[in-house]
Amino acid sequence: MSTKYEFDNGTIESFCNTNGVTIELTVNQLNRLVSEGKTPLLVEQLTNVVDQLCPDEENLRKFIEQKSVEFNPIALSLYILNDDLWKIMARKQDYTEKMLPMTTIPWFYWEKDAESRENPSGVRKLDDLKHPFTVMFEKGFLIIQGKGGDFAGLLEGRIVDQHKGIRPIIIPGSIGPTKIVARYESQLLRIKLDIQSSKANLYPHPMKELDYVFSENPRVFYDHGIQIEIDGEDVSGKVGNRRENTLRGKVILLIGKDFNETTDSSSILMFHVWLAMMNRIPFL
Repeated sequence: MSTKYEFDNGTIESFCNTNGVTIELTVNQLNRLVSEGKTPLLVEQLTNVVDQLCPDEENLRKFIEQKSVEFNPIALSLYILNDDLWKIMARKQDYTEKMLPMTTIPWFYWEKDAESRENPSGVRKLDDLKHPFTVMFEKGFLIIQGKGGDFAGLLEGRIVDQHKGIRPIIIPGSIGPTKIVARYESQLLRIKLDIQSSKANLYPHPMKELDYVFSENPRVFYDHGIQIEIDGEDVSGKVGNRRENTLRGKVILLIGKDFNETTDSSSILMFHVWLAMMNRIPFL
């Protein structure tokens, strides 16, 4: 497997010189640099960089924790697949066979005024850099924290619209959109996973059963991301000041970063090394 993003020779050399590592390119990669000017990197090459930067598990954990803050904003979408949630999805206006995320970082929410030809779903995205995405290790568990959106059900648009501030009291005949939309509350979020029970997959393809409307674009996870699958009984979530709860069902966790406006390919390369480190988590 290789990265979907391609790097030029100058980026690779600069990265190696700055971080004191080596990346041995294959003949095919060298030929591609000559013919195309860029080449993808193999996951094995990224893993080799991980070994050079972090000779033991303690250094690897510290590196993952440190870089998770430096790379902000980082996107996360957490999906839970179980029968009760599928029954809720049946009330959606569209794509009832696709599951909405239960938790996202950053916060994605619906707003009537945001609907347009370019944004027919009316979804806005709000990063909260005051509460950065963080990753920590604690006694065999991976803990992810940040500020984002928590799924709070499917309701009429006139109740959900965040633009109106305090949720209005709805009485018969009152005005406002009555179509059913997803409500996401802005909350401090904490996710705790048993790393030994998780299964990681770099650069995941979009899944037909997942709804990405209230999520970072699936292309972001495909180009610069990782997917972690785990049984709900091995995951717990805490929302705001509420009690921590164990999840139920199949959990799919997507983590990635949008680099569309980034011109520094060296930072993109380091993020892919970080992803390769995250890919090691089930084996720590």
